[in-house]
Amino acid sequence: MTLYQIFLLVLAGALFIGLPIAAVWTIVEHIRTPPSQRPPRTGVTAGFGAALQELDRLVARPSVEHTVEAEKPILKNEDDKGGD
Repeated sequence: MTLYQIFLLVLAGALFIGLPIAAVWTIVEHIRTPPSQRPPRTGVTAGFGAALQELDRLVARPSVEHTVEAEKPILKNEDDKGGD
C-alpha cells in the first residue's frame, strides 16, 4: 500500500464514520441544551428572522388613526339624532 492509498482510507473512514457521528452528536447536544442557555444566533438568517419579527410587530400594532377613532368617535350613532 502506498502512502496515498492509506491517506484515502483514512479520509474515507473519517467521511463515512466520523461525519455521521458528528452530525448525531450535534443534534443531540442541540436538543439537550435549553434555549435559554444557547449562545445567541448571529448571521444572515438570524438577522432575516429578526427583521421578519419586527415587521410582524409593526403590522399587528393598531395604527394611530384607529386608536384615536376608538377613543373619540367622530360619527354619532343613529340613536343620538333624536328622530326616526
